[in-house]
Amino acid sequence: MNVLLRVGSFLRNIFGRQRIEKHLDAEVRGYVEMLTDEKLAAGVPVERARREALMEMGGEAQVKQAVRDGRAGSGFETLWQDVRYGWRMLRRSPGFTVAAVLSLGLGIGANTAIFTFAKKALYDTLPVKDPGSLRLLTWVSGHEQVVPPVWGDLSATETGGLRSTSFSYPVLEALRQKTDVIEELVAFTDTGITATVDGIAELDTAEMVSGNAFSALGIGAQAGRVLQASDDTGPGAGPVAVISDGYWARRFGRSPAAVGKVIALNGVPLTIVGVSAKRFAGLQMGVATEIFVPMTMQPQVVPRAQGGTTSLLANPQSWWVQVLARKGSGIPDARAEAELDAAMRQTAMPVLDATKDLSSFHLKLEPGARGLDYLHDYFKKPSYVLMALAGLVLVLACVNLANLLLARAAARQREMSTRFALGAGRMRILRQVLTESLLLSGMGGALGLGLGYATRGVIPWLLAPEENATLHLVEFDWRVMAFTAVVAVGTGVLFGVAPAWQAMRAESSGALKDGGHGSGDVRGRQGVWAGKALVVVQIALSTILLVSAGLFVRTLVNLGHTALGFREDHLLLFRLNPPRTAQVDGQRLALYQRLEAKLAAIPGVRSVTMTDIALIGDGNSGASFHVSGTPREKERFRVQTNGVSRDFFQTMGIEIVRGRGFGSQDTATSPKVAVINRTLARRYFPNEDPVGKTFDTDPEDFAVPLTIVGVAADTKHDDLRSATPPTFYAFYEQRAEAGRMMVALHTAQEPASVLNAARAVVASMDGNLPITDVRTMQEQVASTMTNERIFAELTSGFGVLALVLASIGIYGIMAYTVARRTSEIGIRMALGARSAQVLGIVLREVGWMALAGVVLGVGAALGLARLVSSMLYGLRPWDPATLAGVAGLLMGMSLLAGLGPALRAARIDPMRALRHE
Repeated sequence: MNVLLRVGSFLRNIFGRQRIEKHLDAEVRGYVEMLTDEKLAAGVPVERARREALMEMGGEAQVKQAVRDGRAGSGFETLWQDVRYGWRMLRRSPGFTVAAVLSLGLGIGANTAIFTFAKKALYDTLPVKDPGSLRLLTWVSGHEQVVPPVWGDLSATETGGLRSTSFSYPVLEALRQKTDVIEELVAFTDTGITATVDGIAELDTAEMVSGNAFSALGIGAQAGRVLQASDDTGPGAGPVAVISDGYWARRFGRSPAAVGKVIALNGVPLTIVGVSAKRFAGLQMGVATEIFVPMTMQPQVVPRAQGGTTSLLANPQSWWVQVLARKGSGIPDARAEAELDAAMRQTAMPVLDATKDLSSFHLKLEPGARGLDYLHDYFKKPSYVLMALAGLVLVLACVNLANLLLARAAARQREMSTRFALGAGRMRILRQVLTESLLLSGMGGALGLGLGYATRGVIPWLLAPEENATLHLVEFDWRVMAFTAVVAVGTGVLFGVAPAWQAMRAESSGALKDGGHGSGDVRGRQGVWAGKALVVVQIALSTILLVSAGLFVRTLVNLGHTALGFREDHLLLFRLNPPRTAQVDGQRLALYQRLEAKLAAIPGVRSVTMTDIALIGDGNSGASFHVSGTPREKERFRVQTNGVSRDFFQTMGIEIVRGRGFGSQDTATSPKVAVINRTLARRYFPNEDPVGKTFDTDPEDFAVPLTIVGVAADTKHDDLRSATPPTFYAFYEQRAEAGRMMVALHTAQEPASVLNAARAVVASMDGNLPITDVRTMQEQVASTMTNERIFAELTSGFGVLALVLASIGIYGIMAYTVARRTSEIGIRMALGARSAQVLGIVLREVGWMALAGVVLGVGAALGLARLVSSMLYGLRPWDPATLAGVAGLLMGMSLLAGLGPALRAARIDPMRALRHE
């Protein structure tokens, strides 16, 4: 009942305010009249009676305010008054308000956009039912681990305590029997696939999934149906496919006729039975899956020749399946892990022990809310660094705004002193000033939220390659809005505290005196010193940002001057990926040979080569390496390998430093040969000529040893930072199987001039063979520096913004200082001080502020160096040239920003300055 009464009182006080105020006014007026009559009756003169009555009551306005403060809802009413008053004050200074809101909006918008990307890359979960209960099954070991995660052979191992997420299909079948600890077990694996629709072929991303995947994860269909358990009962039982929303829009224009249409996957016809839910793009973060097919369609759609069969479903040595498990209700992770580990060992250990002792291996359940996560480790550091830099820019904007508000508060000292004199409490003044600051930050936050939404795709577009299309599907949810709200409120408090503190310390007497002397002048000097301290902080923050920008720019320059070891200009690259179901029994090799000859005949093409992978930034292809006649190591030494055609070294401009490259004498039936690079020669043949030596490698590629016929110069491989790995080049015609190929054309003119002719040649040979990954070698090399280039651009932008804000801050505080010291400067000049001396005094003050800020900023930058040290190349975080350059730039810009107020001070007329006082 008391609660209802208070609620009713609150509503009456809020919505019946005018009526209550009239009653309060009449009541106070009646009380004053009653006291006045009593004074008159006691013989007090008429002219004193009312005054003494008001003094005895405590003041009419004070009594009214005390009554208001006691009402229910008085806090809301007071807040609303503060908001309205703050809004009026901001409207009176439109230039200041616009500048403040715009600077805050830009800072908050940048933080919102970067947080939106970081949320997607690091924290978002799969759009499935109850993702938190999912667990990803992995193999772990403290000594050695099965290496290949997809389509791998179990016998291939490396040392170093690695982890693997791959399982064989027989192991999956064994795990499915543990229904007492697992409610659902979802199997999946991704693969590139050639999809032909209406005669148009292209390379798409596909995911083979178990038949229960969609139902277990609670994923429905927009059109048609999803895959079902009946589609996955046995090899070839479900010649059906489900497509993603993105693929439906891109290839079919969202036409309902797509359901029921036949699509050829690697030449195998499958019927599209449905379109998956809009947000679902597969079970691998960072990979946008376009087509889903039943896992038991593997032998038909993605055949893998092993042991005389194209099926991996019964092969316990092929580990190619990833597994997500949903635990049973109330089952601890430890129990589920132990029982699944026992079930797996019963099936897998006989095969594992046939190759080596793997008793230290065990199954582990890891969080699976993000599925198979390729993004977190890759984008973790870039996301945190970008958020830190954007945060520094926002803090810098807040400091700049706090400086402007301090100067504004000094100008409003008379107003604050008047309010104190009329009885306002210090907390009321504090609340009013903070309300104005929060109004500014609220408007800046609203603008920042709008800017963040409008630019939500910019950071993914800059940082993420196009194939990571899931990163571009960023969403504005409650977490983004909550982040923006917290940032807005935090900034409002951050830049509002100093002005609020200064306003709260104002006095009711000094600032009301004409001329502004006395204590008010002391407060003004304190405000000036506070402003100068904030300028020092601005310069320190600017130093951190500019040092970061300098380090990333110099890193990019150093990478750009790295020796590649191969030709970069006049090279056109594109990829050919014939379906595994086509071009069998040597037909694929014959196709490549004919294509190579026809491409070489295109006018303007100097030479043509085919290679498994581009020389840099195109992935890895590992193989074992053992020199014939030497003792075998406990673990097979693994190196990089690349299958290439005859003109590879000539086309790519790679020097043969010893022996020869591949020539006409090398054929599919001639002795198997290889060319090694210098790094491999130094590793295995340090004091001898390797030409003529033999080695053996993976038997599925070469059943007999290869003879080394040449040594090639080292080239960059993974990226420009990494050292050249030991590598051997094999003649691709001599391998057991020819897979997908990267084609390189060395052209006489610009590479783009022969692209159409190359497309026509490929189409004339096989209309179902898509050309993908078209680029020049310069673009390929540049792609390996994408992150460095983006960081250099973003940090440079942040640095320039910081420099501008710091310059504005210096100009503002020095202009305010000169204005306050006008009379002092006039007296100095009247006593004989020259203009140059006054100019030196002001600039010396600027120089000390700049120097203090630079010293603090350099110290902070060195302290934060470990956060970016691994992202640099060719220099240390304490690079003297960068630090000296930033220090010189900031000192110069600071003096330039202070030059205007200094010149104004030097031109002050002493007589006018004294009259001004």
